[in-house]
Amino acid sequence: MALPASAVPADFRLKGSQPAVPSLDGAVIALIDRAQLQVRSSDTGHIQQTYDLPPGFATSCRFIKWHRQPEGQRLLLADDARVVVYDISRPQVYAEITGATGLTKLANVDFGRTSDEVMVFSDFGFKLQIWSLITKRAIEIKDPKSISPCYSYRSTTGHLALLTRPASHDILMIVAPHTHELLETVELSTVDARGIMYSPDGNWLVVWDTASAGRRVLVLTADGNLFKTYSLPQNELNLGVRSVQWSRGSDFIAVGDNEGTVTILGANTFTPRTTCTQSATIESLHGSVWQEEIGPSRTRGYAEAKQPAMSPSNESFRSVKEGDAGITILESNIDGSLLAFKCNDTPSTLRIFSPRSGELIAALIHHAPVRAIRWHDRHADLLLIQCAIRDPTIYVWRASWSSPRIFSLSLKPPLGHLTASWLSSDQGNIRYMLTNSEQLAVGQFTPDGSESQANGHFLDGLGPEEMFDEGHSLDLSPARLLEQDTMVDDTAAPGLSTQFGFTSTVEDTFQYRRPR
Repeated sequence: MALPASAVPADFRLKGSQPAVPSLDGAVIALIDRAQLQVRSSDTGHIQQTYDLPPGFATSCRFIKWHRQPEGQRLLLADDARVVVYDISRPQVYAEITGATGLTKLANVDFGRTSDEVMVFSDFGFKLQIWSLITKRAIEIKDPKSISPCYSYRSTTGHLALLTRPASHDILMIVAPHTHELLETVELSTVDARGIMYSPDGNWLVVWDTASAGRRVLVLTADGNLFKTYSLPQNELNLGVRSVQWSRGSDFIAVGDNEGTVTILGANTFTPRTTCTQSATIESLHGSVWQEEIGPSRTRGYAEAKQPAMSPSNESFRSVKEGDAGITILESNIDGSLLAFKCNDTPSTLRIFSPRSGELIAALIHHAPVRAIRWHDRHADLLLIQCAIRDPTIYVWRASWSSPRIFSLSLKPPLGHLTASWLSSDQGNIRYMLTNSEQLAVGQFTPDGSESQANGHFLDGLGPEEMFDEGHSLDLSPARLLEQDTMVDDTAAPGLSTQFGFTSTVEDTFQYRRPR
């Protein structure tokens, strides 16, 4: 049966457009409540920092993103036209970028190589701007591909690899860190590249082609020179690549195709090492098959299924789009010993196998399609699973447990789309968060998978009667902008463009808050 994660109340109500987002180390949580951005401790729930948001920004905000590295603790918020950067060690807004996309909407935004850089993508693949929060200037690159991921940073040196398409061919750009000097431009042999990714050790770069080109993955050196192309013979029909994932240790690449097969390419040689193929019938000599069961009182639990077991097909679920096939979820754990994947042909089934031996370790069959998975960063064999259900429930698998677990929290309806995340560990307990744009709750369980006896701390909600308690007041009046020093260089010369679309942009859309 489903275990209550901990006896915690569930009445923390939010008023924003985005769900709460934990920092990369899970120590703090950023959330929008009414006209405020709050940064709270995930351990105690105490507010560490609050910021007043511009009028209407709380409801128009589309992005909340932390910097990729745990240190620094900066985050950004963005809507269709504005990006606001916060440093949680400071009480003032750190920087603001407005109007960077011109007449088009902002399509995507993220931090660059460091927390002092912000990448702003315009809609329709019109341009990419990389803003420096130090110099308050930006470089502009035209025609970035409107795919995800269309860029990747090299971990060891900070070089940027970016896919662009100025005409009828895909162009790979290698951009230097700090100076953003264009170092290399390579015309790729792809029909329509769908993604790019540096290996975690920075030695290799992979680009995969559109499905219509067949199963085709280009392996390049770090500076963009073609090393090898993995593909099937032209006379062998296949439906092409759907997803690609490096192992954390850079010792293999997992290639998921549109036929339900995951192929492991060993590093250095980049030849097939093992494969794992989904099928409606599951039978494993070494692994277990677990099936979700729902009791009369809607309690959920896992029961070991008798093999061979049958997986429900995508025709059983209305939420799965017709024709949406292939490996849509593919993720390696932190030490590369396990790989979990979902194929949309059997969308409610998650398979976990060993990329080294190719053996199926476990298969989990659910009553609803698997929506997302997250491996734990400290416990290599611990996996969080989310399914497309409205219940505030997470599914957890661990190799050392006798069976998977299902944990539930008590949240108030309506629930809508919930997002689950791991949080930092608390006194040995394993903690997680469930949130949407209106509610937030934190749960915990012990490493052996049993219910935690110590109450997991919940981020205490503020009801109307508590709203004006000391230290917990919420300003319901229109948000006020902080005083700012706007720095604009009207004397700067217009940027010079090259044939590859590089432009140096003055900071006329950049507003910078000096530390006081």
